[in-house]
Amino acid sequence: MRVTTNLIFNQSSLSMQKANERYLKVQEKISEQSDIVRPSDDPNGAGQLLRYDADTKLLEQYDQNMTLATNSLEYESVALESLNSTLDEINVRLIQTVNGANSQDDLDTLAGEMESLLASVADLMNSKNSNGQYIFSGTNSSSPAFVKDSSGQYVYAGNETQQMSQIGDTISIATNDSGKTVFQDAWTRNTVTASASAGTATLSYKISDQDAYDSFVDDNYSAVNAALNDYTLTTTAGAPDQFSITDSSGTILASGDYVSGEAITFNGMEFTLAGAAGSTVDITLDQPTRDNVLNQVMDVINALRDTSLSDEEREYYRLNATTSIENTQINIATASSSVGARINTIDNRTEYGSAKQIFNDQAQENIGGLDIYKATTELELSESALSATQLLFNRISSLSLFNSL
Repeated sequence: MRVTTNLIFNQSSLSMQKANERYLKVQEKISEQSDIVRPSDDPNGAGQLLRYDADTKLLEQYDQNMTLATNSLEYESVALESLNSTLDEINVRLIQTVNGANSQDDLDTLAGEMESLLASVADLMNSKNSNGQYIFSGTNSSSPAFVKDSSGQYVYAGNETQQMSQIGDTISIATNDSGKTVFQDAWTRNTVTASASAGTATLSYKISDQDAYDSFVDDNYSAVNAALNDYTLTTTAGAPDQFSITDSSGTILASGDYVSGEAITFNGMEFTLAGAAGSTVDITLDQPTRDNVLNQVMDVINALRDTSLSDEEREYYRLNATTSIENTQINIATASSSVGARINTIDNRTEYGSAKQIFNDQAQENIGGLDIYKATTELELSESALSATQLLFNRISSLSLFNSL
């Protein structure tokens, strides 16, 4: 076999090319700080790295979601706390209105203070988060939660759907609460309606024990059969005169001696008849209703300014507002507790995500991490091999038969 000059040249060139490739490959590993730069370097390891990398990107997205969710929930928590405090301030003014020494000017002053506080309540119920979204509007977060209608009443303009954020593969968390649940659906004060349908006695009535009456309504009010909400108070002449209270079926629920002008109490209700026995009073449990606290407080503000109303009529509106504030604060406490629980859940998931991220980083390092000392040694060896190959190529490429003649 004859070894030609071209064959020697080509083989030397190929050796130098391979030495250069080895050198560049080691350099690339050092530059990437990874032992696996291409899938061909370690097919199995490369697949594992891709899986860990995909999981890491999901964790990063979940972490961003949790940060945004926490910010939104913290905004809500601050709004709820401020609302509770402002409602306390209004309640203090309501208690002050009961003072019999108040003049109309005093009542007007208290009404003005409550009106200013109520404006703060309305503003807080339309609170926005850091992104400018209305917190209590449900998913309709670009519009205010509460607006005034044509009659001047506040109405809920959002929806009941909560905004959700994905914070894990199978975990989503609500980042807000609907204002309908927290505010609009607050129960108003349970009331009763009574009127004399027979007899000459004059009637006055009131709820003397709200808790007792509320319990009675809870146990007996029927939303299906209105007749079950009707009761009858009857007084009859005798020695002594008697009274009885019956339900719609005629069953006697209470009875006793009747004395003109003396109050008759029944499950938190108080009825006073002034006149001879022989009267009939029709009693109806009013339907329990829900309304936001804004309307209830506005009603008592208007009542305080209305000089044509009696103290009893003003007291009616004051009690309505007081009950509405109490029930709203119960809803606020429930919402605050829920917000706190959700923030704790996010904190726990954040700790879990951080721990898993550290595990993923360590696993990726174990699979494709670069041994810098080994790589440096390999780089030096490949560089030496490349230098030797280049030197040999230079000598071979200069060979010629003419050099020997």
